[in-house]
Amino acid sequence: MRNVPHSESELLRMIAAGDEHAYQTVFERYWDPIYSTALLLTKSPAMAEDVAQDVFTMLWEKRAALVSVEKLEGFLFITARNMIYTRFRKLASGHAYRCYVLDCFGEEGGRRADESTEVRELEQTILRAIQKLPPQQQKAFRLSRFEGMRHEEIAVTMGLSRVTIKSYIVQAIATLRKTLANNPSGALLILWGLVFLQ
Repeated sequence: MRNVPHSESELLRMIAAGDEHAYQTVFERYWDPIYSTALLLTKSPAMAEDVAQDVFTMLWEKRAALVSVEKLEGFLFITARNMIYTRFRKLASGHAYRCYVLDCFGEEGGRRADESTEVRELEQTILRAIQKLPPQQQKAFRLSRFEGMRHEEIAVTMGLSRVTIKSYIVQAIATLRKTLANNPSGALLILWGLVFLQ
């Protein structure tokens, strides 16, 4: 791996330009602090992991806007805090969401006849998007989502560090979210376990 600058401003400029090495440097530098802060606020290892993952997914997805960020560390922690608050608000209204899902897609819901066809089409769209990922990202993502392997197991299998595996999966998620952004809302339900959850 080539050398990357250590100054935040230069790292941000390079990430904004799509430099994956600079992104990896930021990921390795801030993953543990972001996760630890999220764990302190949520008291939930699973939610803290999800929040940290979402922060770095957002960092890559919105990288073009990073040139306007002045303090990277503060930006990441504020983003994590806001995501946690948003999650808490969603949890509070979780019952209403579950009722919506059951009403639309449950056995008693209105959508039934064409559901299996729609699901198959969405699954094919997802698989095609996964096949377009860079080879290492695709392998890490498939081992995580399709084989159910933990990051540590994938790291051993692929001969890479756990942090690198996390980075690959986060970048894969960012790419898939962008690719699938214009799909029907039903795609979100299918992707919930496949793409968004750790």
